[in-house]
Amino acid sequence: MWQRSHQKLSLTNQGNGQVTLVFLHYFSGAAASWQWVTDHLKADFHCVALDLPGFGDAPPLAEPSLENYSAFIQTALSQLGIDRLVLIGHSMGGKLALQVAADGPVAGLAQVILVAPSPPTQEPMPAEERDRMLKDHHQPDVASTTVDSAAQQTLPELRRAIAIRTHTQTEDRTWRWWLLDGMNHSIADQMSTIQVPVTVIASADDPVIPWATIQQDVMQLLPQAELIELSEVGHLIPLEVPEQLAQSIRRALQVSTLEAS
Repeated sequence: MWQRSHQKLSLTNQGNGQVTLVFLHYFSGAAASWQWVTDHLKADFHCVALDLPGFGDAPPLAEPSLENYSAFIQTALSQLGIDRLVLIGHSMGGKLALQVAADGPVAGLAQVILVAPSPPTQEPMPAEERDRMLKDHHQPDVASTTVDSAAQQTLPELRRAIAIRTHTQTEDRTWRWWLLDGMNHSIADQMSTIQVPVTVIASADDPVIPWATIQQDVMQLLPQAELIELSEVGHLIPLEVPEQLAQSIRRALQVSTLEAS
């Protein structure tokens, strides 16, 4: 079990708004994956993006699990002293955001926004794709294949380069844990405990998380959630269409969240 104590955090920190948006990245991503989204939000919001353990520059957890990631995130939020926050999770980060909200109450948590989330059930992945990804992910050609197959839009050179870099630097045990355990660990029975508003932003053309999965394994388990549908964009929404995603996040933010800040 993750012991809650002072921890050295790897993060990006921008903006000075009264509401803090806390961003959790996708599997093989890092805090840097959010930079183009926060560029469109930092004028009005305090934006914090975390490197999750084992990704980016953050050291791995001794025992990776959804529960221990949740404890890590809660400790980070407490350490940062945030009074009013919205938790925004992409893909793997979406499942972790749901775990945090289910484990609550989390002081100051006003809302959860999920971007192309890994479902609280089991994330679908063909066996051959999992086998491919379990091979040496540190190789740039393996990373390139993963990044390019996840996107529908052509990524600008810098964004694609960062996606490949964060893919190759993910810690080995963390990498295997998610593919063999984390993405398959169901927390569906905990969804009824979530007490804060939830918004889902997803693409009907996502090649990684099918639209049917969003409908059946996300929306049906979160009947209180609202859905914002995108199209002609793949799974890497923060990298493919950061301005459109920032606009969707602004739309998703509850009026009550802003008024209470």
